Amino acid sequence: MRIAINLASRPYQDERRFYRNWGSALAAMILLTAFMIFISVRHHTNSQRQWAQAREAEGKLTELKKEETQARQILAQPENRGTRDRSYFLNTAIVRKSFSWTGLMEDMERVMPAGLRVVSIAPGIDRNHFVLKLQVEGQRRETAVELLRNMEKSPHFRSPKLSVETHAESKNGEAGVKSNIFTAYVPAEPLEGGGN
Repeated sequence: MRIAINLASRPYQDERRFYRNWGSALAAMILLTAFMIFISVRHHTNSQRQWAQAREAEGKLTELKKEETQARQILAQPENRGTRDRSYFLNTAIVRKSFSWTGLMEDMERVMPAGLRVVSIAPGIDRNHFVLKLQVEGQRRETAVELLRNMEKSPHFRSPKLSVETHAESKNGEAGVKSNIFTAYVPAEPLEGGGN
């Protein structure tokens, strides 16, 4: 039988393995720290650039608002009121003339869920944009909510809002839910040579 006896004054330690393991861990930590510093510096640079762009856009917006205020002041002068009123009337007439009931019905058909019907549509104009007041009726509230979701996905309806809901009975005794919906409407560009 062979017995291994260590006669050294200090016990044997495998220092090479110790330094190799800890050196690898230290190198990994240094690389990770360098990567995190790189990401932080890059993020800081990007955010500085975005803040600069935001300040520039804000400055341009302020200039445009000043120009708009000056233009409104010029139009508000007594000698220019006739021009302003005529311009407003003509712009409103042009917008009204561009409204297409056929286009609206086609757009409504694309977003209307099953089990819901339109009771009334009242188009209007707000700052040269179309706004719609819709009254819809269905047996369940969920169908009106589904209509809102479909409108939000459509490029023709903006910011639809459910304003009033009433529970009512129809003539045949079935319960239903009437909902009023307000939305901005952006009609599709008319095709050349096409009409209403």
